[in-house]
Amino acid sequence: MRVLLPYWVPLALRAAAGCCRPPVPRRACSGSGEAGGRKPLQEWALSVSPRGRLRVRLPCQVSVRPLDPQRCPDADRVLVAVRGAGGSPPPHGREQDRVRVEYDEALEQMTIVADGLDSKAAVDVRTPVKFDLDIKTSGTGCVKIQKLECDNCKIETEKGTSVLQSIKSVNIEKLQGTSINISTEDGLLKTKYLYAESSYLSSVAGDILLGSIHGNTSLQTKTGNITVDSSDGSLKASTHHGTIDVYVSQLRKVDLKSQKGSITVKVPASLKAYLQLSGRKVDVSSEIQLKETQSASKDDHVAISGHMNQWDETDRWIKADTQNGKVWLKSQSWIQSVKLKSS
Repeated sequence: MRVLLPYWVPLALRAAAGCCRPPVPRRACSGSGEAGGRKPLQEWALSVSPRGRLRVRLPCQVSVRPLDPQRCPDADRVLVAVRGAGGSPPPHGREQDRVRVEYDEALEQMTIVADGLDSKAAVDVRTPVKFDLDIKTSGTGCVKIQKLECDNCKIETEKGTSVLQSIKSVNIEKLQGTSINISTEDGLLKTKYLYAESSYLSSVAGDILLGSIHGNTSLQTKTGNITVDSSDGSLKASTHHGTIDVYVSQLRKVDLKSQKGSITVKVPASLKAYLQLSGRKVDVSSEIQLKETQSASKDDHVAISGHMNQWDETDRWIKADTQNGKVWLKSQSWIQSVKLKSS
């Protein structure tokens, strides 16, 4: 693999090892300098495979969008632009010399890395719409992804915010950061591990499938289903037509709402919580003993509340409400949840 120089540098150099070659222009398409409103300090236009992978390791803001299909119909380029704060070069000198852009033809992988790049800089990338993503930022570097259709996506920030907008579908192994915002139209939204202080995930019509989640999490879909294998923290989930299935391992506050679907809440038998459950039918497992239980029934709607493994604490609670569906409260151990996930 060798570093590809900016496109204005003569491309007569040959790769010493022969595994990478300078990009050969195929068809003119727009540069990446249009985005962001700041004059680029440096730009690249590289020829790539339409089904490759983008790997980024940077200490600053990173934004990724698809190529314009009208200007790049072959989807065979990656456009990269580096900008300084306020349109002027960062104060530490030639920051552009610290950014390295590499493309490995054998791996079909584009890599963008930097040593000592100012954290106030910004890197804008345009890729083929099917490009997979592996992006990691350090410090306060934020990540914003828009309108991509990648099969594999891995985003990790240290203290920055992650925003994924108008993604056809999201399937992520691990998502980590301070604040995370993901939205899809009708595609699946799936992640195995979610670690964040605050997360907001939404889909208009797609399902939301989450593995182990930590922190304050909000989930919303209109017609899709919501499944959470394990929740540790505060959770708010709502759907209009879909079902909700959640295993609560540790909690602060859990608020689950469905207009027409059913809700299943699974908890370890030792969990301490105050519960409020309401629906057309409420079924509490015999393994769970609620204390100071109160129940009410009106217009084919049942409401049950009570304390689980404690008497008067109300700071840690679970609320599950569905207008036309049923609510199930079941006992499930952590070991059982792991076995179910691996089966």
